[in-house]
Parts: sequence; C-alpha cells; structure tokens
Amino acid sequence: MINLLDFSNKKILVTGASSGIGKTTAIYLSNLGASLVLQGRNQEKLNETKKLLNGVNHILIDADLTEVDDAGNLFDRAVSDGVKLNGLVYSAGVIPTIPLPVLTRKKMQEIMDINFYSYIEMVRQFAKKKYTNGGSIVAVSSIASVQPELCQTIYSASKSAVNAATQSLSIELAKKNIRLNTIFPGVVIPENASLDDQLAQLASPQLLGLIRSNDVAGAIAFLLSDMAKFITGRNLYFDAGRF
Repeated sequence: MINLLDFSNKKILVTGASSGIGKTTAIYLSNLGASLVLQGRNQEKLNETKKLLNGVNHILIDADLTEVDDAGNLFDRAVSDGVKLNGLVYSAGVIPTIPLPVLTRKKMQEIMDINFYSYIEMVRQFAKKKYTNGGSIVAVSSIASVQPELCQTIYSASKSAVNAATQSLSIELAKKNIRLNTIFPGVVIPENASLDDQLAQLASPQLLGLIRSNDVAGAIAFLLSDMAKFITGRNLYFDAGRF
C-alpha cells in the first residue's frame, strides 16, 4: 500500500517553529520524513527545535516576519540547497486579549502585521515558480475567528481575515497546483502539560476536552499530505466539539 503520509520527499517551511503549534508540527513532520525549513525570531529556540527533529539537512532562518516587506530573501535562503518547497505551515502569530478602551490603532496594526499581512506575503512568495512547483499551504487560524470570546476583538478579526483570504487565494492558486486550507484549533496545551483547575475551566466548552498540540500537528500533516489532495479553500474545525 502507498503511504500517503510519507513526507520523505517533501520539504516544508514552518513559520513560528520556535514554540507552540509550529514547533510541535515541525517535529511531527520530521518524524514522517520531511525536510524542514524552520522560521522563528529566536535563534536559540530554533536550535532547540532542531535538536528534536529526525533527519538531517534542516534549514534554520532567524527572521521577524513583521519586519519583512518582501520575503524573497527568506525564501532564497529556504531553497539555498537547490531543493524547492512542497509546503508551508503558517503558524507565526500572537494571541492578544485586549479590552476595547485600550485597543488602539497601533496595537491593531501590530497584530494584523503578524497574524495576517505577513501570511499574505508568505503565500505570495510561495507561489513563485523559483520556490515551488505547487504544493500545500496550511494556515493556523483559530476557533476564535468564528466564536470569539471576551476581549478578542482584533485577534478574532485578524484570524477571520486569514480565513477569507485563504478561500479567495485557493481559487487564484489552483491553476498553479497549490492548495490552501486553514485549521481552527480550540484550546490547545503542550504535550507535557498537566490539567489544572484553570485549564479545566477553559476546556469546559469543548465536548472532547483539551487538545494536545501533537494532535493539531497531525491534522496539519493531513492537510499537507496527498490524502487531502482534493481539499482546498476549506476551514478544518479542530475544536474538540466546542459549543
């Protein structure tokens, strides 16, 4: 049988790979055989992620996506080994909780820069033939994009923008054999985290409980893989049945 989750001939760029879902996804993909390009703002943390990867020849790129107007240089470094990319996971971002009285234009701009504008720039570069010959893009959105909670105004708006843009871009980029999808995680905790009372309260609206980051990584791998070759422009709810 053909293993459609075999990434041994795949090269994937993961943003936000120094922590959280991005880090876990990078490790998960390396265990499936992928070659990784890891982007993050902290070189030391990227090195920590790299130590946890299977395989060799992974590429690390220390860059702040909010300071990159044209990510061409980043992508040049990503393919500096002569191998084009097969996938992109956009996991970079911030999760702010900001009440309306202090929700300034400056703060909104900062959040949109990393959660949305940088995503569009990364997709724009990925679509260039010198970097890819098609592939799959997965943007880590949030259940808050459709079910926002208190003081998540700009966070919810930034993720909703990602959702809408992904649907439009999927139409535009289908002719280049590029698929784009988003995933909506609910409350996610690291693999080694213990369930305390505060986390239990956060999990209470989720019928299936708290989600481990490794499970989100598995869903992302599915969307990147050939198992999802007929899925594009879609939002995958991964919220444990949140109500």
